[in-house]
Amino acid sequence: MRWLAVDAGMARVGLAICDPDERIAVPLEVVPAGVAFPVIRTIVLRDGVEGVVLGLPLTPHGLEEESARMARKLGARIERSLGLPVEYEDEQYTSVEAERLSGPTSGHRRPADDLAAVLILEQFLARRRRATTQAEDVADA
Repeated sequence: MRWLAVDAGMARVGLAICDPDERIAVPLEVVPAGVAFPVIRTIVLRDGVEGVVLGLPLTPHGLEEESARMARKLGARIERSLGLPVEYEDEQYTSVEAERLSGPTSGHRRPADDLAAVLILEQFLARRRRATTQAEDVADA
């Protein structure tokens, strides 16, 4: 199943996609938040996306605040308008890790939002693989 990951921020939105076998997640692009939905719709139609993973920004105590409510609002719009399943993945510390991974480029850091989306997607796919393996183990027992 091909998944699109979305790291939605107030200013920018990072996007990443996986292959249909759910093995490799790659960064797509970083877009201004104001045009995120039309870009997401275009990618869904162009690339045959079957589901969307939205990063859910939680507090260190696991609570949802305004940014998490905004992510859920975007998720509801995607479900309603595009008819796709939407999953949510805890995105704590993905932006920090993405910035570390992006490193400096000519003395300036590039926006790392697409790399944060890759990390969100990799985390989600790993969780799906673990769930599948556990279900198979139970079936074999």
